[in-house]
Amino acid sequence: MRIGYITKEDPKNVRAYSGTHFAMYQALKGEFEEVIPLGPIDHWYKNVAKLKGKFLTFGNEKLFKFQYDIELAQIHAKQLDEKIEQLKPDVLLGSLVSPEVAFLKTDVPLYLTTDATFPLLQDLYQSHSNLHSLSIKNALILERMAFEKARKLLVPLKWISKSAQNNYRIPESKIGVIPYGSNLVSPIENEVQNLIKERVRSEELTFLFVGVRWEEKGGPEAVGIIKELNSKGIKAKLIVVGSTPKIDEDYVEVIGFLDKQDTDQLLKLIELYQKSTFFILPTKAECVGMSFIEAASYGLPAIGSNVGGVPEAVIHKETGLVIDPEESPSKIADEIAELWNNKSMYKEMCAQSRKRYSAQMNWKNWAKKVKEILSKEVI
Repeated sequence: MRIGYITKEDPKNVRAYSGTHFAMYQALKGEFEEVIPLGPIDHWYKNVAKLKGKFLTFGNEKLFKFQYDIELAQIHAKQLDEKIEQLKPDVLLGSLVSPEVAFLKTDVPLYLTTDATFPLLQDLYQSHSNLHSLSIKNALILERMAFEKARKLLVPLKWISKSAQNNYRIPESKIGVIPYGSNLVSPIENEVQNLIKERVRSEELTFLFVGVRWEEKGGPEAVGIIKELNSKGIKAKLIVVGSTPKIDEDYVEVIGFLDKQDTDQLLKLIELYQKSTFFILPTKAECVGMSFIEAASYGLPAIGSNVGGVPEAVIHKETGLVIDPEESPSKIADEIAELWNNKSMYKEMCAQSRKRYSAQMNWKNWAKKVKEILSKEVI
């Protein structure tokens, strides 16, 4: 089976969408006869769409997302139809391309995967909370058209599936839930077991925070939790990756952004996952939570907020702790201390994190499940 893989960015670019498109592309190549990249998708008309946005938002503070421009979506669909006609794939899989495929005319079966619906983005992210009414209207129209056009939606979380059902009346039978994988190279099983043994023997708790948007990802809350642990006599340290907050505390080390495409920086990030005791991200907004999956691949228990897709990425008291965003830092610190003082429970949590990653949350499993679904449905 020859599969046409639709992405807005170049799927061969490891930097595109934090490496997710590339990871999917590589995983699909391991399962299908041929994977035909149908991205990147671009057209000069986007500049016209941007000008429209400037005109519509002049004199007000509303945001206009040119990606949801109807005319631009029609142009992108025409570009794709021409590529599909030329390359003749047997089936299509689009990743995060609802606007681009909404007006497709091809008869080639289309499947879609996405890490959120537009209504979920509106609920979660500040970047989608103050949009111009035309952007909102267009986004809902385009996403509905794309979802209805697709033979099936292949989403990583039940949370997204429920939104597609509730917001667009997409039948549950038309949705498959397949977890995404980690965009970091996963260590072998023996290495993970050795890492777990080393963590259990640690005298200091090391918490790894990975997030570019410091406030949105709960950076200040993470600092508060670490401060409380130290005040309770538990030696703890927070390592910050991705953000560069100005914090003058002995228990906080700010690393800043690490580029996964730079070998030395990638190795540094891997080392931090290896040597940390917990992954922590008390985020205010999160869809799939790829960094939680990265942590699980290293058998690293995670602490995350009960928002968005986090409760599916982290199983409370099994692979980590899911905390209430309103819970006090002191109470959260007490929960962590209780877990850490019970070494057998902590060790089991590490093991379960890795086990869940190996069984479900990896790209090999994702591609295998995708192939199973497509093979059954595509004649």
